[in-house]
Amino acid sequence: MKLLEPRLGIQVLGHGRSLPGTRAVSNAELLARDSEQHGRSAKTLEALGRKLQARLGFGQRHLARLPGALPGEAPPAPGDEETSESLALTATRRALGERGGADIEALIHGTTTTSRYTGSQAAAILGRLGGHASAYELKAGCSTSLASLHLAMSLLGSGYDNVMVSCAETLSKVMNPALKETWFILADGGAALWLRRESTSPDFEVRQCLYATDGTLVDLYTTPGRLPPDRSVLEQGGYAMTGDGTRLREEALRRYLEMLRAMFPGGRGLERVRWVVAHQINRKLIERVCAEGGLDARLVWSADRVGNIGGASVLFSLSEALEQGLFAPGDSVLLMSVGGGLSFAMQHWVKQ
Repeated sequence: MKLLEPRLGIQVLGHGRSLPGTRAVSNAELLARDSEQHGRSAKTLEALGRKLQARLGFGQRHLARLPGALPGEAPPAPGDEETSESLALTATRRALGERGGADIEALIHGTTTTSRYTGSQAAAILGRLGGHASAYELKAGCSTSLASLHLAMSLLGSGYDNVMVSCAETLSKVMNPALKETWFILADGGAALWLRRESTSPDFEVRQCLYATDGTLVDLYTTPGRLPPDRSVLEQGGYAMTGDGTRLREEALRRYLEMLRAMFPGGRGLERVRWVVAHQINRKLIERVCAEGGLDARLVWSADRVGNIGGASVLFSLSEALEQGLFAPGDSVLLMSVGGGLSFAMQHWVKQ
């Protein structure tokens, strides 16, 4: 894997987040939509929901499409659901604030759940913003946030003045009906970060960047159906998430530790890391990574409130941390993720 050391000063011009729906959906509400749970009391469903939260770490989430159905519930009207594109557009507009899309020099959009078979959501988002810039679209599983930031740093380092990075997912649309656990893990949302190259008074210095892929594991966790869509494959569940979760967790632990060794040889500099912003799927796994890797840092965690929004999760959590002012001058911040592909990424930022 290639370790880059850009030592790039960046200013955060703006950031934003978006979630579908008007409220979060609890574990008990999802259980009530499972035909196997129909007829159980609300009290029983609440108790089961608490057990699921203790085991999986997720208590609520926002969903563009609800799985299952309540007894007698009519199916939703077509076209009423939010898409990854609409969520990214909302987040990007919030990152822009009062400024317009014409001020964006490059837009990088990351998603694994695109609503466009041809053309790109990146181009559509830029067009809706009124921009005429470079538009890129990336897909790197749950490492999509950091893959997008990796490209952003390359563009900023090569001469672009500013780059808008947006990531959004609607994982509710690829939930597997046969794997009920995915109902409680997967979620939807979007985030955007507008960055500018700044050498005089930067908000952060980006010290190191790492992004790599082991393509031999591309089918470890995926939607196996091929495009263009085929009705028979759809009816057989071929476009729903499936894979070997146990193997994925084992690989994730190994790759996280490999990246730590590559970025901090012999553990040198690890003691200065104060914050970890990781992919939001398994807090116990990240805590194990920190323990085995020698990291004594605080975790930025949002998954207990918004679920696992896949490739957008790191960007979403980073935006929340920036809004809350968590990072103090001198703090080292480690961003890291492992996702489908098998993709893995890490970045080391220092607050100025």
